[in-house]
Amino acid sequence: MPARVPTRRPPARQQQAAPTAPAQVLTPRPSTHIRDGLALAAAGVGGYGAATLTGHPGWDLPALGAGLAGGLAVAVTGHRTKQRDALHDRLVEALAPWLGVRQLDRRIVRLRRWTNGWPGLPRRITVRYAPGAPDGDPQWKTNILAAVTSRLLAKYEIDKHDPMRCRLELRLITTPEAAAVEPPYAQVRAERAITELIGATASVSGVELDGEQLRSITVTHQAGAKLAAAGYRARIERVISTMMPGRWRAVWDLEGDSVRFETRPVLPSSVWLPTDKPDDTEDLLHNYRQVRIPYAVDEDGREMVWYPARSPMFMITGGTGSGKTSSGHALLGKITQYGWPVWVGDAKRVEFLDFRDWPNVQIVAGSIPQQVALIRAAWLLMEDRYKLIEQGRATVNDFEPLVVFLDEFAEFRSNLLEWYAQIKVKGDPTRPPTLAEVASLARKARTARIHLVLSTQRPDAEFLGGEMRDNFGQRMSMGRLSPQGAMMMWENPAVGVSLPRACTGRATATHEDGRPAEVQAYRFPDMHAPAGSDERAILDAIRPQTSRHPRLIIVPPEDGADRDLDTGEAIPPTFRDYANAKWVLASDRPDLDPLAAAHSTHEADGRALSSTLASLGIGKTPVNPADRMHRESTFAAVNEELAAGSHTAASWMDSPLDEYAGYAPETTTHPMHLVPGDLIRLDPDDDTWVVVDEEPVEDYAEPGCVAISWRGDGDESGALSVSDDTPIAVRRPEEFA
Repeated sequence: MPARVPTRRPPARQQQAAPTAPAQVLTPRPSTHIRDGLALAAAGVGGYGAATLTGHPGWDLPALGAGLAGGLAVAVTGHRTKQRDALHDRLVEALAPWLGVRQLDRRIVRLRRWTNGWPGLPRRITVRYAPGAPDGDPQWKTNILAAVTSRLLAKYEIDKHDPMRCRLELRLITTPEAAAVEPPYAQVRAERAITELIGATASVSGVELDGEQLRSITVTHQAGAKLAAAGYRARIERVISTMMPGRWRAVWDLEGDSVRFETRPVLPSSVWLPTDKPDDTEDLLHNYRQVRIPYAVDEDGREMVWYPARSPMFMITGGTGSGKTSSGHALLGKITQYGWPVWVGDAKRVEFLDFRDWPNVQIVAGSIPQQVALIRAAWLLMEDRYKLIEQGRATVNDFEPLVVFLDEFAEFRSNLLEWYAQIKVKGDPTRPPTLAEVASLARKARTARIHLVLSTQRPDAEFLGGEMRDNFGQRMSMGRLSPQGAMMMWENPAVGVSLPRACTGRATATHEDGRPAEVQAYRFPDMHAPAGSDERAILDAIRPQTSRHPRLIIVPPEDGADRDLDTGEAIPPTFRDYANAKWVLASDRPDLDPLAAAHSTHEADGRALSSTLASLGIGKTPVNPADRMHRESTFAAVNEELAAGSHTAASWMDSPLDEYAGYAPETTTHPMHLVPGDLIRLDPDDDTWVVVDEEPVEDYAEPGCVAISWRGDGDESGALSVSDDTPIAVRRPEEFA
């Protein structure tokens, strides 16, 4: 007589009460099918060799064939048995809360008379329950059937119920009528995952299909207390998004005990900066708190907005080609519409040149000395305003806003340190004070209504310390991040690591609720768009009609203005001289105005100056001596870097071009060891790689398998289900390889 399962009589249940949670999960049963299959195959190979050595060549091929065939049969049959065992275990775990058992035991559920197929379905299921388990619950049998159907992806009915022996007999429904009402596989797959995650009380109340594609599924439940934890809800969302093709999100109704899982809307690949202009721009003090700077749209088409009065500092990160420069232009375009003055530090010297005559952009500083003077002036303005508050001569509400835009901060910092090392004299600080002034602006400029917009390749600690970075409440990272970059930017290694690389302007940004969200940044039109084109029309509509602030010029200190009292030799300008350089109106110094020089130069001059002959010193317009000296000094600096070993020719000259630069060479790993940001080979037959979008999870619809969600460079997405013993080809970011 079979041993009875330990049971207990629970208290009487209320109608439709939530089941008791399982006490544990079953440990997977050991499997030796791979070892046994290999052993048989090895025996076949050994038989082949023995037949040849003993002079019985007629037995070699039969021995080899028998060994290989037997090994394959054992491996395949064993793998199917492993999947059936896993399916059995998951069914036991799903039914146990309804059966009143004290602990999990495989004997409470018996599966037999399996159908053919992979792994097949049991035609008969025997379920044993504890006495009293169904008491007070008229939906008990229905819940049992729902759990079985969700797990096995098939319809079952109760064939026999023996209350005296506490046993249910279930039978597989195989009639054509039953098959005709079977839901799509995607729906059943989702239901199985939902039941596993939320519990047996989960019930599907609405489904939206597009053919065989599942678009949304609404679930009611009685697991309110368990779902109150935001972390638990986040795990459910992650698992659903991983198991289902495409990208999914959840809309929770905690009061109504329901949740709607739906596919995420597809973001547009390009969105022009809106041309509408603000109405109230007459008084910078009056409209200050209402200023809203749109810079992107989210997946629902809602406008992402920067409110400088709430979050004074804005950080933009992104590599080359990510759309960072266009996003910076878009911000300036909208800021200047409000009549705010803007100072720009252009570390690359050419990214913001076209804004030199843009209304309300007072200065575009391209050289290091000019940028040093710009930052010093902004810092002094902040300090002056603080003094006015301390002296009671002004309040915060008296300050007109100023925007300081520092582009490519890492490049600026590197150039600044090199330049400072050349001009530093005895008594000067070890590091240039400019860096401390930038940090001070990030910490304190809010009260002075000075707003810092800082752009950089990535927010490395080398360039931006944690304290300084934390002062930038508004953030946007352009393009795909590495896990390390995501940690630096968002303190989460999985945020922004799967963005499609081919979608310029795709970014992760701070949503109004403070969480990071995927967005499409606004695109700024080409400043040189031809007249009559659509881009020119957009540009003209964005450009402010009037400028409220005059353009400014930084007067460089005179070389040799001071002389050594002993030798009479000219003293070159010091760092202090550059930092405290005089500012004047551009109209007062046309000789220093780059726009005046540009207007006096004909188009043909530009072509001649940039020609190959001019570069070689041949012809009428050779390179002037000053430019040649600059070029030679730059060349010398590159040679110094090469000699120091910071760059080697082999690192880029001898290496083939790699579209996946930044990732380590290919290797293999277990599917569950993958992390978001890893590259995996989508098809073993080609070299198509996709990025892992979510952490892999156990595939609740395919026992013994792992679900992996992915995204491609063109914003395509999907999900894979692979056996948990299948090695996966992977390329990891180099910093985590």
